[in-house]
Amino acid sequence: MSLDITLRYLLEISLFVPAMIFAVIPVTEYLRVKPAFALIPSALVMAVMIFAGAYFGVYNKIRVRIIAVPIAIIVFAIYMIIIDTEAGKKLFCFSNALMLCAMCPMYTILINAPRELLNFSGVFTYSSGFISLAVSAILGVIFCRTLTVKIPILLKEDSIRDVWRYMFLVPLGMSALIYWMIPLSPVVVMTGRVRPINMLFITIIGGGILFLYHLFWWTTSRLTENAKLQQENGLLNMEHKRYSELRKYMDETRALRHDFRQHIFVMSELSDNERITELKAYISQLAEKASRKSPSSFCANMAVDAVASHYDRLAESEGAKISWSLEIPHTLPMNEPEYCAILGNLIENALNAVKPLPPEERRVKVISSMLSDAMLGLSVDNNYSGSISFGKNGLPVSNQRGHGTGLLSVMNTVNHYGGTMDIRTEGNIFSVNIIMYCYMQEK
Repeated sequence: MSLDITLRYLLEISLFVPAMIFAVIPVTEYLRVKPAFALIPSALVMAVMIFAGAYFGVYNKIRVRIIAVPIAIIVFAIYMIIIDTEAGKKLFCFSNALMLCAMCPMYTILINAPRELLNFSGVFTYSSGFISLAVSAILGVIFCRTLTVKIPILLKEDSIRDVWRYMFLVPLGMSALIYWMIPLSPVVVMTGRVRPINMLFITIIGGGILFLYHLFWWTTSRLTENAKLQQENGLLNMEHKRYSELRKYMDETRALRHDFRQHIFVMSELSDNERITELKAYISQLAEKASRKSPSSFCANMAVDAVASHYDRLAESEGAKISWSLEIPHTLPMNEPEYCAILGNLIENALNAVKPLPPEERRVKVISSMLSDAMLGLSVDNNYSGSISFGKNGLPVSNQRGHGTGLLSVMNTVNHYGGTMDIRTEGNIFSVNIIMYCYMQEK
């Protein structure tokens, strides 16, 4: 066995190392173990596969592009196990890494083809091997922001979670195309204009993919901003309606106080003339007007109070009963629209869950208070019927229409504040308990 050929196999197969790095970086926070604990075992596994692949290739005189297929399958199987998120997201990140690293040997052959003309070993020379690794480093720099910032943000976006079921087909298809395009011999590359045309084409592919990812991220960011604006507008509308209710009640109370002296004169006149029947009717009308129920106040914070008022009316119209305990200060130590979105999502889910129940069982319990100056707690309990199963992310999985809507968005906001969200079922009671550390917003 030639040591020279073996080292060259090792050098070329080592391209799987940057490929694995490209695949893991966007989903680091979804690792089943901490990165520090995963680093050494992953390095050992990769080293074993690289050495085994090199030995197998040299012994059987098989081209690296053939050996790469089973290695990629094994690496993919390991990747699917160590990453804890939806399959579509994992497929996308892994396919994207394959695509980036498939570009490396393609670029290398195009760059170093004149030096490879007399190489018939089926594996790169040393210079091509180092060029391939260098190209992977350059691509890593070019796609750095995409891998470390844009893709992780997109993976967390609840509004496009279904897109990942199909989005992975783009990098996977490009990987297959590039793999098919890799020349079997440098002689082919040096024929006519093949070399400059392929160089231009593969550069356009890389630039196009980078632009596509940026456009996808930019479009999603704009849609998310618009959704937040609509959410804030909805909150403002709730606050405006709540203000109108309070203003109307205050105006009626003020008018009643202003006219009170006149009412005393009228009742006195009726009493003096012993017109008892008319007096009773007049007093009954006044009592009915004075006993009009004042709008309930749920907490000191106007925005949260408006949301609670809105859902309390909604629950009443649907024959449900919400028990409120909101010990919320006048000023929240966190973003008000975000808290109101969490509260609204949880109550909306709870009301959807109690709809199929008999009227007397349509109960929802909401408790929220400041556990400390920088710790906010929220608990929402509701009755439910049937069975609920939970996915790997701890969120409920149900075919029931409307059930669980927005829980992923709630979890993302809670994570933003470094908090915890505990979801459990016990005795036909579905409970969501949240703790948020409001000082995390400053970091």
